[in-house]
Amino acid sequence: MKRFLLAVAVLFAGLSASAQDSLLDRVKAANTYETLQLSFVQTRHSQLRTEDLVSEGRLVMASPDRIRWEVLKPYRNVFVSSGELAFAGRRFRMPTEKDFTATALEGEEVSLTLVPVRRDLKQMFREVVVRADKQSLQIRSALLVTPDGDWIRLEFKDIRANEPVDPQLFEKK
Repeated sequence: MKRFLLAVAVLFAGLSASAQDSLLDRVKAANTYETLQLSFVQTRHSQLRTEDLVSEGRLVMASPDRIRWEVLKPYRNVFVSSGELAFAGRRFRMPTEKDFTATALEGEEVSLTLVPVRRDLKQMFREVVVRADKQSLQIRSALLVTPDGDWIRLEFKDIRANEPVDPQLFEKK
C-alpha cells in the first residue's frame, strides 16, 4: 500500500524537471492542485502470478499532505494519511526534480518517463511512465515498473481538481 501511495505522490507532486524543458514544465503546471479527486483502475502484474490483479477505487488528495486511497473492488480497503507516512522507519519525503531524471515525448499523447536517481526510489521503481492528455496535459495513466520487471498500471478518470473536499475524509476511524 505504501508503494502505491508513494507512486501517487510521485505522479502528482514529484513531476518536475529542469527549467529548460517547457513540455515538462507545462505538464507539471497542469497537474499542480490544491485538491484532487479521481477514480482509478489499478492493474498489478507479477511474474509470480498467472493472472493480473485488478482493483478499482477513489483517490482524494489535499495539499500539502493529505491522502485518502480507497479501494472499492474487489475488496474494500481504505488508507488515510495526513502527512505521517513512514517508509523503513523514516518519515516520508515528497519526491522532487532531484530524485528523477525525466524525458518527455509528444505525439498523439504526452509521455513522460521518470527514472529514479535516489537509492530508496531505485529499490522500488525501475521507471515510471506517465501518459497525459495532449490537450489538457492532465495525467491519465501511469505505468510503474519495479526493478524485477513486475508492473502496476494506474488509469485515472473522473478527475476533479481544486474543488472543495470534506476534511472528514482524512480522519481515521
